[in-house]
This record gives sequence, C-alpha cells and structure tokens, in this order.
Amino acid sequence: MKKIVMLLLVMGVASSISAQEELQINYINERIPKHLEMKMIIGSNFIISFYERINFPIEISSIDLRIFTLFKDYKSHQNLSSNTKSDNGYFSSSKHEIILFDNEKILKTFHHEFNHYLLRAYFKSPPKWINEGLSEYFENLSISESIMIKPNKKKIARIKSLLDDEIEDEIKQVLSISNTQWTEQNIKPEYRSSTISYAIVFFLLSLEDGEQILGEIIQKLMCGERSQDVLNSSYHGGYAKFIKDFIKFYKQQSY
Repeated sequence: MKKIVMLLLVMGVASSISAQEELQINYINERIPKHLEMKMIIGSNFIISFYERINFPIEISSIDLRIFTLFKDYKSHQNLSSNTKSDNGYFSSSKHEIILFDNEKILKTFHHEFNHYLLRAYFKSPPKWINEGLSEYFENLSISESIMIKPNKKKIARIKSLLDDEIEDEIKQVLSISNTQWTEQNIKPEYRSSTISYAIVFFLLSLEDGEQILGEIIQKLMCGERSQDVLNSSYHGGYAKFIKDFIKFYKQQSY
C-alpha cells in the first residue's frame, strides 16, 4: 500500500508548471490575492493530473470563479441560485462555476468544489459516494514546497467507531441509495453518508493500484452499472474482499 499521506515532491510539482501557465481563473466578481490564486492553480493541476492518469476525459483551460467577500451577499446569491446550504462554497452545475465565500476555508473549499467542477463536466449525475468522496479527499490538499493530501482525521476516527457496528450494511446502503437519500441521511453529528464515502475513496487510493481501480470504477459507473456490482468486478477478489480489506485497513489506523 501507498503511504496514507500522499506526497508529491518539488520535482513533481515543477513538472506541471507548463499546464499552470495555460490554466486561467476567470473572476466573475471579486478577486483573491495572487499567492492564493497560485495555490488554487497548483491544486487544480494536481487534481487534473489525477483524472488524466485514470484516463478520464479532461479538457479545461479556465475556471469560472465567483467570490463574495461579504457573507450576506454570498447567502443572498446562494438563496437565489442554489438549494445548497454550505456557508463556505458550492458548485453550480447550471452555470458551471464555483461560488465561494472568502473565509479561512476558501482554499480547502475550492479544491473540494473543483473536483465537482471537473467530474460533473463529463459525468452529469455521478453517485454521491464517488462525487463527494473524491471531493472530500481532494479538499485535504496541502500546498507548500510540496503537495500533500492529508488524511481527514475526524472522518477516519468516525469510521473506526463504526467498525464494531454493522459497517458492511452501512457501506452497502451508501452505495445503493439515491443521491437525494444520501443527502437526507448525511446529518449531524456523524455525517455517515459523507464519512463512509470519503473512507471508501481514501482506502482505495491507499492501494498501490488504487488509481487504476478507481478509474475503472468511474468508467463503469458512467456506463450505468450499479456501485456494488462495479466494486465487485473492479476490486481484486471482489466485493467481499473489499469489505474485509476495508475493515482491516481502518482497524490499523491510529487516528
């Protein structure tokens, strides 16, 4: 298995500089400082490179970004244009733009929403578990001299607390329910839907061939196959082995 914290050294970051020069942020209203913009572009290219490695079709040269510096203005726009309730940001599929409130979580929120921006450009209604699981995975991007994807310790701790319950039934439910049901069940304080979705993605991407497996899963989902069937055919050893390995993996985590 790969290390839980995935590290891309400075050499790897430099290899995507040419792509960064092409990628543009189109500001619809407010702008952000240049140093923050550069981190957004580096993060964007990191996520794009992931989709390229899994052979997911990506054609992008710019990002449409709407930023609000006043919370009341952000909420007013949100209430008029979306059913989402997030106080930090969201992706508008109808306008294909990312809307953000300029707070301390803006970079984290941007990376989360950028995954939606990319995935839903080609996969209009992906199952929530893969859509949100990947977005929560990428929102933990840390950018300095290197790029790190940090584990979400809170979600991993929640998963560990569920392992002694009916975790197999919980996973099966998250994989089979509708997107509306997924949202309705993703409630405080456990946020089970998003916690299990993140845990599935995090586990798969800890594997040496995790990107290949996840790429195959996404392609099959796009063809209309059921999530549990896709895991059964894409995971080495099938769905039962996936459940066994998932439980073993999280029992070994120290978070």
